[in-house]
Amino acid sequence: MGLTLQPAVAEARTIINDTAVGAYRYSDVDLLQYANDALDQALKVVPNFFYAWGEMTCATGETMQAVSFADAHVLGDAIRVKNGNALRPFDKLAMDAFNPNWHYDTAAAAENWARVSDDPVRFWIYPPPPASQVLEVMYVKVPAEYAAADDTGLPTTMLPAIVDYIVYMAESRDDEHVNSTRAAQFFASFTLKLKGAP
Repeated sequence: MGLTLQPAVAEARTIINDTAVGAYRYSDVDLLQYANDALDQALKVVPNFFYAWGEMTCATGETMQAVSFADAHVLGDAIRVKNGNALRPFDKLAMDAFNPNWHYDTAAAAENWARVSDDPVRFWIYPPPPASQVLEVMYVKVPAEYAAADDTGLPTTMLPAIVDYIVYMAESRDDEHVNSTRAAQFFASFTLKLKGAP
C-alpha cells in the first residue's frame, strides 16, 4: 500500500499543537486540502513520482499529436507503436532543413518523435500516422484529490515532506511574524525532503 494522507494530517496536528478534539483551530477538511495541495507542489519538484503509462490513438495523417489524457501534466516519453517498433527522438529543425515536406510523406508506422518546445503535451511524429495507430507513452499525471484514507499510490517516504507542507500552510494562515518565519522554514524543509526521497 502506498502513501495515505491521514497520517500526515495527524502528525501535522501534533506539530502545530492543534490536538484538542472538538476545539480544533484547523478543520480536518482544511488540513486534508493542504495535504492534497502538497501533492500538486510535489509534482513540480519530483515529477518522476507521478509517471503514468498510457495508450493514445493518433490523429490520422497529422504529424503533430497531443497526449489526450485529461490528467496529463507533461509528456515524459513517446515509447513505441503498440505491438510495434520503438520510437527514436529526432531533431525537428534538422528534419525541416533536409526534408521540408516531411509532414506530407506517405503515412506509415511512426518511427521518430520530437517535443514541441512551448507545449508540454504536444509532440511531433514521423512519418505521418495511418488510421488507428496507437502509441504507448509515458506522461506525468496530475494527482487526484484524495480522501484521507485513499491510497495515493505514492511512496510512503514522501510522508515527512507532506507533513512539512501542511504545517507550512497552517502557519502561513496566521499573521504573526514568528509564524511566517516558521512557515518559510517548513516550506524549505518540504522541498529538501522531497529531493532526498528515493
